Order: sequence, then structure tokens, then C-alpha cells
Amino acid sequence: MLFGYELKKLALSPVIIGFVVLCLIVNAMIAITSYNEPGSDAKAEAVDIFKDFQTSEIAEGYIRKYGIAGANAENIRSKYEKLQPVVDEKSANGDALSVYFGKQTHYRHSLLFEMMFMAIIAESCLLALFTALLSVTYEHMRGTEPVIYASAVGRRVLRTKLWASITAAAALSVVIIGVSLLVFFLRFDFSGVWTANVSSMFNYAMNEYGKPFITWRCFTVAGYLWATIGISFGLTLCFCLLGYAVGVSVRSGYGAFVSAASVVGVLFLAKPILPIGSVYRGIWNLTPVWLWKNSGMWFTDGGADLIWANFESMGLFVSLAVLSVAAFMAAKCFERRELY
Repeated sequence: MLFGYELKKLALSPVIIGFVVLCLIVNAMIAITSYNEPGSDAKAEAVDIFKDFQTSEIAEGYIRKYGIAGANAENIRSKYEKLQPVVDEKSANGDALSVYFGKQTHYRHSLLFEMMFMAIIAESCLLALFTALLSVTYEHMRGTEPVIYASAVGRRVLRTKLWASITAAAALSVVIIGVSLLVFFLRFDFSGVWTANVSSMFNYAMNEYGKPFITWRCFTVAGYLWATIGISFGLTLCFCLLGYAVGVSVRSGYGAFVSAASVVGVLFLAKPILPIGSVYRGIWNLTPVWLWKNSGMWFTDGGADLIWANFESMGLFVSLAVLSVAAFMAAKCFERRELY
């Protein structure tokens, strides 16, 4: 009963409903207003660009471009040494020979997996953050906190609030992802390319014209889409845990919102002061904020910033572990805190 009440309270919140509607309108506008050239270049000829391709050239190019030296340069070289067998396997499998959308490939791929998904992930994460904050600060903002915590359930209500927040965040994410992708695929026809390989010769890395789109595993378009959705849900859970931990730790409702925004802001702004190719900058890229920012490079070699393979999976695992501990510790501390 308590779980149902908490879930209903979140689902029927005018702020949450209004934000969801606004997100759907924004995403629909992205899909509707984006340029759509009808058809695809199905007759385009593909060649095996991975044949005799040397990943060390990418590494040395980054090192020269950013003036990287010492251990940081070796970190980049090490990553691309590990990528060479992957490229050789792609050549043997003929991944580059997939036509995808031909000359339209990069535009449509980046429109979906960069522009659209960056919006979807940001909206889902913000909703998860707001949902958790609203749930744990609800009684404090309305002055009913002493009554709730003096009841038979007492402070154990925080456990119910956590599960209700996670459930609401997941459900809202399903709505945003489902409706947004429905509108997008009604506008852009992907029906003929689901089995195409994302490492087609016609695709190239985000913001790096001429560099192939190299994934650490073989992905069809459908597989890449589902993998992206999976990591997106993981990030939503991360922000829900962040909101819960901050909301429980900071008594003031508005103070909790400001504190959460400050944490996100610091994570976003601090990375540029760290040297490119360094382990510290690599660790910073594993934080939820920078996992979102680099979402267009998930499952790929990334750039000079990303010094580890499968950074998105590693970052998600680390973030979930750290934020789960933070949420647990915040709840434990609250159990012993004086209410005044």
C-alpha cells in the first residue's frame, strides 16, 4: 500500500507530468524538423576499409594533434594496440562492406545515436533525478515529516521511497524512449537496415570525418540500438540513486535540488583541467555526466580522452557501485540523525 501511494504521488505530480510532455514535444520537434532525404543509396559500392588498416596511425595522430607525451601517450598507444585484432577481425568478417544508408549513413546514424539519444538520455536522467529528490523531500517540504517518521513505519519509509523512485524513473524512461523513437522511425525509415553493420565504410566516428566507426564488438544497427537503450536505462538508475543520496543527506528540499545540480555541474566542468590521455581524465569519463556527453561514442574506440575499451560498460558499473554505496550510507546516517 505504501509503495503504491508513493508511486501514485510521483506519477501524478504536475511537475513530473509537465516535464514529460515537454520532453516528448522537444524530441518530436527534433525528428520532424530534421532533414530527411527519401530512400537510401542501396547501389553504393563498398570496399573493405579495414584491410591492412593500422590502428597505431590513429594513436599517433592523436598524440601529434594534442601534443601528448610520456605516460599519457603510452595510455593511448596501449588502447589502440588492443584495438588492432578487432580491426583485423572486422576485415575478415567484411563488416565494412555493409552498405547501411550509403552516403546518407553518417547523417542518419549520428542523428539517431548522437542528437536524438543525447536528448533522450538527458531527459530520462533529469526525470530520474527529480523523481528521487521529490520523493525523499516531499514530507519535509510540506511539514509532515515529524508525523511520518513518528509512525509505525518510521524512517523505514525511505526504502519504499527508493523503490518507488526507481520504478517511476524506469516507467517514465520507457515512455520517453518509446514515444520518441516511434516518432523518429515514422519520420526516418530504418526497416531495411536493421541487419546492416554499424561499422560500414560509409559511417565514420563522431566529429572526426575520415576515421572509421570502429566498435569493439560486431554490432548490427538493431543490436547497437538495443545496447544503447540498455546503457541509457543504466544511466537513468545512476541519476535516481544520486537524487536519492543527495535528497536524504540534505534536509532542505530546495537545498537538495541545488546540491544535486552542483554535483552535476562540478562533474561536467572539472574534466577539462585534466590532461588528455591521463588516467585521471579517463576516470572522469566514467562518471554518469560524461558517459552521457560521450554517448555518441559508446561501444567504439572513442577518442584520445577515452583510454579504456568498453568505457561505457565500465563507467556504468563503477557509477552504479559508487552511487549505491552513497545511497546506502546516506540512508544509514539518516537513521541516526536528530529530527528538528
